[in-house]
Formats: sequence, C-alpha cells, structure tokens
Amino acid sequence: MSRGRIADSLLAGLASAVVAWPLTTLFAPNTWIRPTLVVIAMVVLAGVVGRLLTTSWIGVAASQLVGLVLVSSWLYGRGHLWHGLPTPDMVLAFNNLLVQARETIQNYAAPAPTNRGITLAIGLVIGVAAIIVDHLAVMRRSPALAGLPLLTAYLISASNSGDALNPLYFLVAAAVWLLLLGRQGIASLRRWSTTVPMSTTGRAHHDDRDGVYGYAAVGRTLAIGGLVCAVVLPLVIPHLPTRYLIDGLGRSSDATGYSDGQVGLRTTLDLTRSLESPSTSPILTYTTNAPRLTPLRVGVLNRYDGEWKPDPEDVERSRLRQVDPPADLDPSVPRETYRISVDDSRIEAPQIAAPTPVVAGDLGRVPWGIDRQTSVVSVGRTASSYSFSYLALSPTAESLAQPTTRPGGGVVPETLQVDPDSADRVSALVRQVVPRGANRIEAARAIQQYLREDGGFTYSLNVPETIRNDFGQLEKPDPISLFLRSKIGYCVQFATAMIMMSREAGIPARMGIGFLPGTANRGVYTVTGAQAHAWPELYFEGIGWLPFEPTPSGQQTTVAPPYSLAPTGDSEQTPEQSATSGPTGSATTTAANRNDPGATSAPTTTDTGSGVGSWLSDRTATIALWLGLGLLVGILGALAVPLAARNRLRRRLRHAPDDAGRVEVEWQSMVERIGDLGVIPPRGSTPRQAGRFYQREAYLEGDQSTALRRVVDGVEQSRYMRPGSGTVTDIRTDTAAVVKAVAGVRRRKDRLRATWWPTEGVTEWRERRDALTQALRQPLDRFAQWRESRRS
Repeated sequence: MSRGRIADSLLAGLASAVVAWPLTTLFAPNTWIRPTLVVIAMVVLAGVVGRLLTTSWIGVAASQLVGLVLVSSWLYGRGHLWHGLPTPDMVLAFNNLLVQARETIQNYAAPAPTNRGITLAIGLVIGVAAIIVDHLAVMRRSPALAGLPLLTAYLISASNSGDALNPLYFLVAAAVWLLLLGRQGIASLRRWSTTVPMSTTGRAHHDDRDGVYGYAAVGRTLAIGGLVCAVVLPLVIPHLPTRYLIDGLGRSSDATGYSDGQVGLRTTLDLTRSLESPSTSPILTYTTNAPRLTPLRVGVLNRYDGEWKPDPEDVERSRLRQVDPPADLDPSVPRETYRISVDDSRIEAPQIAAPTPVVAGDLGRVPWGIDRQTSVVSVGRTASSYSFSYLALSPTAESLAQPTTRPGGGVVPETLQVDPDSADRVSALVRQVVPRGANRIEAARAIQQYLREDGGFTYSLNVPETIRNDFGQLEKPDPISLFLRSKIGYCVQFATAMIMMSREAGIPARMGIGFLPGTANRGVYTVTGAQAHAWPELYFEGIGWLPFEPTPSGQQTTVAPPYSLAPTGDSEQTPEQSATSGPTGSATTTAANRNDPGATSAPTTTDTGSGVGSWLSDRTATIALWLGLGLLVGILGALAVPLAARNRLRRRLRHAPDDAGRVEVEWQSMVERIGDLGVIPPRGSTPRQAGRFYQREAYLEGDQSTALRRVVDGVEQSRYMRPGSGTVTDIRTDTAAVVKAVAGVRRRKDRLRATWWPTEGVTEWRERRDALTQALRQPLDRFAQWRESRRS
C-alpha cells in the first residue's frame, strides 16, 4: 500500500480541512462543515485509489476531479441525477446556486447566512484546494509548495472577517502544514544521509547515526520559533490596508465595527450603544474647493420612540446629472456653489456621504437619486468614486428671525413630536434656557449654547446607565432624561437633546447622521470611522433644514456653523468674521487646528516650515517609526550569531589556564572559522597536516604562507615543549591573517555564511538554549521526585 501514500494523503486532507475552519467566522450557521468534510474525504480517497492504479499525476488528478463532481452531485444535486450520475439539468442548478452564493456575499456583511448556494460554493472551493494540496504535497512530494494554496484558502477568511482572526486558527493550520513538511523532510533525509542500511521501525538502538532525530529536533525548534514570531510580530508592526472579496464580506455588520472593507452607518440609533467602538480605519478621501467645510451627511432620521428610526425610502433612482434646489429654498437666500470629489469611498450602498443640498453630481455608471429628506442614495452597487456640486447657504439675520409658531404645510409631523417619556423635563428645561419672546434663531442659539458650553455637559463615549436621585437611590430613567440629568454623552445624546428642546420650543427638528469633514494632508481630506457623527437639523421657512452643533469638542473636534453663533457686537457677524471665531466668537482658528476634523475653514498651503512635520503626516511618521524599529531589530538579530561567536572566543581565552591553553583556543577557533568557509581538513589531521592542506586548498604563498607556518609552529611548540623550557608564541595576529587569506579565495556566499552564521556562534546559542532548558527542567524534575516520594 506504499504507492497509495495513505498517511501523507490523510495529512494533506487534514490541512485542507483546517484552513477551512476560519470560514466559521464568515458564515452562520455552520451547516456547511459536514458536507465540506465529506468532499475532502472523497478527494483523499480518490487520490489514494488513483495512486494505486497509476503513477501518472494526470490520472490521479482526474480521478480526484471525478470524485469531486460525483460527491458534489450527490450532496447538492439531488433531483437532477440519472442513476446517481449528474445530468445537464444539474449544471444549470449548480449555476443558480452559485449565483445565489455570489449575491449573498455581495449583499451581506460577515457573518452572512449559510444557504445552499454558500454550502455548494465552499464545498467546491475547498475541494479544488484539497486536490491542489494533494497533488503538490503527495504526488510531487513538495509540501512547501502546498503551503501556497493553503495560505490562499486561509487568507480568504482572514481578509474578509470584520475583526482579526483568533490566532488559534493560524496555529492549527500552520502546525498541520509543518507536519507535512517535516514528514517529507525526514523521508528525504533517510534516503540520502547515509549509505548504511537503517531500520524502518524507528530508533532500534539508542543512537542517531543517520541524523534523523537531530534534524527533527532542530526542525521542531525552528517551527515553534516561527509560529511564535508569526503570532507576535503582527501585534507590533504596522498593518497595511487589505482588499476584500468582491466588496462583500469584508464589511462590518454594525456601525461600531469599522474594518478596511465596506461600512454602513446605522439608520436605527440606540442612544446607549451608538459609536461605542470608534475606529481609525479610513472611510473615504476627498478634495474640495470650499473655504469652509461642512459635515458629510449620509441620512436623516425623523421618528423617535426610545431610539431613532428612519422613514421608508421614497426615491426614484436614475443616472442624474443636475438636481433642482430644494423647493422650500427662497431664491433670495445668499449662496455659493462648491464642488467635492470623493475617492476610495467604502460606504456601502445605498448610503452616500455628501454635503447638502446637492445640485449636481456624477457617480459614473451607478444609478442614484435624492430621497424625500434630500439625502443622496445609490442603488445596486457601491459608488467608490464620485463628485457633487452643492450649495453653501449664508442666510441673513433677518431671514433667520422667524417666529417659533408651529408651522404646517410641508413639514413632516414627526419633526415636531416630543418624546413623551421626557416631555416634562424637556419642557421645564426649555422654559429655563430659552428667553421669553425669543424668535426661532434666538431659541436655537440659546439651546445650542446651553448644551455646548453653559450647561456643564461633558463629552464621553462612556454613557452611564443609571443615576442617583436626591435620596441617593439609583434610578434608570428614559435615555433623554438620563442624559439631561447626568450631563454625560456624545454626539447622539447632544443632538437628540437639542432636537427635543427645539421641538418643544416650536421649531421643527430632525437628526442628521454622517461624518465630520475629516483631517487634511496636502489638500486631501481623509475621513475615518472614528469621525462618524450625528447632529440636529432645524427648519426655517424659505431656507430649509440648517445643521447646528450642540456637541462640545471631545474625542471629536466640532465647530458650530457661523449662523448658529450669537452676535458679539451690535450687528450680526459676517460669514467671513464667523469663520475665524469659536463658539463664543473669539478667534480660535489657528495654524495648529486648521486641519482639525470639523474645522470651519479649509487649511491654507502657505506654511513654509522646514521641519519634518511640514511634509510628513502623522500616519507616515508612525509608519516610518515602525520601519525604523523593525530595521533596528533586524540589525540586532543579524548580529546575534556573530556577536555570540566573538563572545564565546573571548570567554574561552579568558578561562584558558595558561599561554599554551590560549594558543590551543586560537588554533581551534581558526580551524572552525576556515571550516565555515568550506575548507575542512581530513578528520584526525595533525597541525602540520592541516597546515599543508590549507596551503594547498587556499593557494597560500608569500606572507600568507609564512603566517600559516608560524601558526603551526606555535601550536606544536605549545603542545610538545617541556613545561618551563621557553615562552609560548602568541599566534592571534597570524590566525587572523590566515583566515583572511583563505576567505579571499572562497565564493561570496561562503564568506557571507562564515560572517553571519559562524559555527562558534551557533554553538554558543545552542548551549544557552540547553542551559535554559535545563534550568527550567530542574524544578519540574524536583517536583516529579517529590510526588514520587509522596506516593511511595
């Protein structure tokens, strides 16, 4: 049965199975596991039978493909078979199932639902991978090459999961591959390492004449060290961005779990759970010609019943170019038109991040439209690159000074509904904060000022769940009351509070969700997951919905729009004056914070600083730092063996009993260093015989030959002269000259090996390892002896 290579075939099948294990993180439930294991078992069985019948790798691979088709037909093609054989109808059925699998991967984030299409696709992919692994590892006896398809199968899971994979997945897969590699290596070593017939039953005697067990010990040490490094090093080196399987499973399933795949903001916001785990993963990059930046809106929420919920979609999508301004925007409102161009957007369809209101756009071949809330949406495919033209409104003080009477007409009724659970507290707070007789903009400014500065609120992602009342008892009120009493929250809580207070004051209000403007680097803005944001939008007749900013700067840097700030003098500030004023109107926009996410002014490019910070971004500096540290660690690692060799020689010289002992140490060191260069004298040679061998092999002549002669004479003198009869000659300088002369006639790779991997250094590290092992083993041995004594 040796031709079947059953053991190797089983190991190859096991390797294919374990690399499929991480797929459990991508699909749920795990009903695909059993049929996939059956497919792998069929591939292994077909491979063993094929090798028993033929020595042709084509014949074996053909038998495995036939086995794969048959078992797939039996598992997934029931109803489309003829006496157990596949029919043309089965091909059509498989096509439909694979289309279903593709749509599932494209439309779901991990973990995606496991349907028949997914089960078939996994079975076929892992089955083909098992055939390739079996061919490389068993037929071609190249388990090292078999690691490539195994790695590919593993990376499908690693690169499409929303979070980092558990290291156990990698360790198990790597261990099985190393078993394949070690088994093949030992078999090869037994074939060429000796001409003495060896027993096939293992170590019959307590010797290792063929070197197999020493080889295996070194292999195990290297394997364990490699696995440890593979798990530890990714924790300290910078991670490069990844790409995902057809823009599907790499997405995170909620708004708090950003990855390098596609993302989507929640359109149902729970006040106690949104934005708990912000991420620095890039979401999109863009350029703009706007002098003042605005948030990038993704959606709008009107209805609140303990959590924010979206309205049903109502939009006709097509490949639009021009968009009419909002119907409720009066032509007399001052405005400017600016352009934004987005690249590498990872926001999943139908969401699109864009300023508002949009008047023109280009999404390439992606259909898009404007919903009833004036948000841009796409359909079918994600728009990774697009551009929009939008209006930046500068309403006058007179147009904003509108009464707070509840308007009717086109205003959605939900935008005036106050949460009943917190209505009493909100009403009392509005009476306290909003001046009597205030118009709409005055009321909005007063509410924003109270939440942003005057009310003593604190920005924090750690939202309390309970609060103590006046009697010291813990209470868990409704989310809005909890925030107004604890005064701790983040953008969602601040925005919700302002919306409810504005509605109570008679101003229609709703929630906008999206992203802050991002950070700039050489005119290109980058928006990350941590810059997801929520803000209130208040309605003004003839103007439309205007965003406000009640959230104070915390982990997110926010700046209130100019029109939302109270005037500092007798007259209203102009937009140009407001652009350089903070929440209280003081000048706060300096060169140090112009690129802050949410800054109202676009950064200028007139900085003439010559420092590194003027042209290196924080991310580039971080990567450069890690690369520098990696280079330093690499240099120290490369010097580890040569330095150990030098340290060993110095220690041996220091511990030598006399001058003769030091000469002997120098001679042995020279022999080992020349041996590292590939010049090894016959075993048992005397110093004179070794000298003649070196002179002949290295073509030594002149001063080189004289130095070698002095070395040989010195060694013979130290070994054979009578004690006290003379002074022993120091040969250190001559040994260095001889080694240099021999290195000059050797190949470059021999010189490199001798320099960076000297035998003395390897021996030194091996002795240190053995000493450490012995030191660690002694307590265990003592404990074992103690237990044995207790038993006896």
